[in-house]
Amino acid sequence: MNRKFLLGLLCAACLCSGLQAQRRLTEATLVYKIYFDEADTIAGSSVHLQEAQSISYLKGANSRTDLVTQAGKQSTLFISKTAQVVLLKEYGGQRYLTRLSLQQWEQSNKKYREATIQFFSDTLRIAGYRCNKAVATMADGSTFSIWYTGELVPLNKEFLPMAGALPGLILSFETLLGERKVRYTIDQLLFNPVPQVLFDIPESGYRLLEAQ
Repeated sequence: MNRKFLLGLLCAACLCSGLQAQRRLTEATLVYKIYFDEADTIAGSSVHLQEAQSISYLKGANSRTDLVTQAGKQSTLFISKTAQVVLLKEYGGQRYLTRLSLQQWEQSNKKYREATIQFFSDTLRIAGYRCNKAVATMADGSTFSIWYTGELVPLNKEFLPMAGALPGLILSFETLLGERKVRYTIDQLLFNPVPQVLFDIPESGYRLLEAQ
């Protein structure tokens, strides 16, 4: 065999190896623990917000994220087929439902969509996946660090405001919970089938609220 042909085979083998290492994520459940933002959060030694976690369910082009805290539960359903976003809030005995158009959804996430993303060479292993670091800078100058893996690429990226700007799945990131800066870090990543019933919009039991 000539040298050029051998070089071509080697390049093709490397490309195939890279493609095999990358998994297209179409259906999964992601459980993130929420921590007060501190330098040692990822190491697991910082204070975990008691009973606070975020659970994202991905199923094809649809997603649902449940934010569970001591105060209550808020669910965000992104329904691709009907091009709408539904917010469900449960606080004590009160239940509220708000419908958003895609335009309203984009507006509510505008500050994240317009963030400047800077990529770094830093690497870290989270939940067994090799992650790279990125930093998002907002219009007001505030910054949020992100760790993402290129080994998993979600089909639906609406479940996290800045997911569309990253070439992979975010496994740890900083954000605001109310007025406080916190960090979400993946605790469980499950590839089991996600029940379709999680994306059913309640027809009763909720008070309708207009989007602000």
